[in-house]
Amino acid sequence: MMVANRKPKAALYLRVSTEEQKKEGFSLGAQEEILKGYCVSKGYEVFEIYNDGGYSGKDFNRPDMQRLLRDSRDHKFDIVLAIAVDRISRSNLDVLTFVDRELHPRGQKLVISTCDIDSSTETGKMFISLLGTFAEYERRLIVGRVKKGMEKRASEGLTNGGRTLGYDSVDGKLVVNAEEAAIVKEIFELRAEGKGFKTIATMLNKKGKKTKGTKTKPGSSFSINAVKTILVNEKYTGSMS
Repeated sequence: MMVANRKPKAALYLRVSTEEQKKEGFSLGAQEEILKGYCVSKGYEVFEIYNDGGYSGKDFNRPDMQRLLRDSRDHKFDIVLAIAVDRISRSNLDVLTFVDRELHPRGQKLVISTCDIDSSTETGKMFISLLGTFAEYERRLIVGRVKKGMEKRASEGLTNGGRTLGYDSVDGKLVVNAEEAAIVKEIFELRAEGKGFKTIATMLNKKGKKTKGTKTKPGSSFSINAVKTILVNEKYTGSMS
């Protein structure tokens, strides 16, 4: 609840995913500058800047979004300010739930600077919902294009990234790493003998075996989950279609 003669406190929310960082105009610095300028024009006080750089907008599982939600529940600000609805989420359901179940019951609102709309009016909420629908549609298109690209690379015998114990990526193709392949073989042989995931992990760790590492980060000890993941990996089981 706002107090008379007090400047509304705004929580500035910034987000870019890894891919969006490559696009001009989506930088965190640009978002912050735009939102601070908007606060000056509207007479808002900047309460805090919440920055989720490198996180996807597919859900709310982001560190600073969770921090923002905690501060909202403690009534620390009046407004959540973002440059676009898709900065909050690319799921329209999540956006509307955020507005209806988190902000509005506490007398708070969502404001979108580039459109100069807020969720406290029926018109503003309608446009926020509409923009959220477009953001969700755009995300589905992106996911579809990425999936097709990955399928095309796979059909050409190329890897789609990631690190796989027993293989090295050379010019986009998987090449067997003999030393690591021996570990994978041992894991499958131990499982065939009836050994459990925990037992296999313990035996490998006692021998000093490690998971897949990189040039800058060495492999780690085997966990139960690491063993289980290897045993169901399609690259090893040969069930890839």
